[in-house]
Amino acid sequence: MERIRLPEPISGGLLLSYRCTARCRHCMYACSPKWKEDWISEESLRKILTQLAGKIKPSPWGAENVSLNYGLHFTGGEPFLNFDLLRRAVEIASELKIPSTFVETNCYWCSEDNLTREKLKILKGKGLKGILISVNPFYLEYVPFERTERAIRISREVFGRNVMVYQVEYYVLFKKMGIKGRISVEDYMKATREKNLAKNVELFLMGRAAYELGEFYPRYPADYFFHEPCQPPFLRNWHNHFDNYGNFLPGYCGGISLGDCRNLDRLLKEGLDLKNRPVLRFLVNQDFKGLLQFARDFGYKELSEGYLSKCHLCLDLRKYLVSKEEFEELKPKDFYLHI
Repeated sequence: MERIRLPEPISGGLLLSYRCTARCRHCMYACSPKWKEDWISEESLRKILTQLAGKIKPSPWGAENVSLNYGLHFTGGEPFLNFDLLRRAVEIASELKIPSTFVETNCYWCSEDNLTREKLKILKGKGLKGILISVNPFYLEYVPFERTERAIRISREVFGRNVMVYQVEYYVLFKKMGIKGRISVEDYMKATREKNLAKNVELFLMGRAAYELGEFYPRYPADYFFHEPCQPPFLRNWHNHFDNYGNFLPGYCGGISLGDCRNLDRLLKEGLDLKNRPVLRFLVNQDFKGLLQFARDFGYKELSEGYLSKCHLCLDLRKYLVSKEEFEELKPKDFYLHI
């Protein structure tokens, strides 16, 4: 295929920036404090939100409620680093009647009760429906657990049942462990004697996790993943992402752009031309086998130790290719620098 039709997005997340207070070892989008403060402009914000309005589907519980893979969430990076911009994003989404909106946060900013309550009430007053609070050992390296507990407690006061804790299994475990302050992943592992961070808890071996968590998982040769097609999750209509540079990111695939989401309606109407996007062309037509051969033609050598997942294989191929040549579909380029 030389041109593909993109599915109309029915849910997703809007990255206000890749800048974050933390450099988590599992981050899909390679966020960190080292990213430039390239916050999305209000002009781009309105363009993207206007074109998502009417497409985004509400939670099964209704437009005033939230669910993980429904509605639209504001994320990053850490969106509370620029509270005025986050507030404006919520206002515009509310004006456009986008349903089931929520914000995702690592809770670094929840230093005391009044401040936390004030900011959450402001966002709710502007039309935000709920919040997703991130909880796992990787955030715990950077954010004192007391701030996470505060965020959950006060969010439930403000948003009621529209509070999602991801992942609640870790929250319960940390409470049982009596954790105070911050703790390194190594100390957490020692304390729990846990050898598999993903045991009974969802963890995606993609993005930075592919390089930072290798010691905890088995590895496989590249051809092991040839039977696992990429295209179904790669071209899906739910939980896609839209970043501050205008990139339409498929699913959780950091560093891949399907085009300019500021021109989303035209992109959906015309489809995506693959002739000048060879990485996408190989992924769509030949999956990893074709992309691997394409990278070999540029001099790529397979990792002798193998790969943790198909996403690790794909990312390592793209990381190599972007170091050799400019590719329209491998954006933002800084993603590959911050892995």
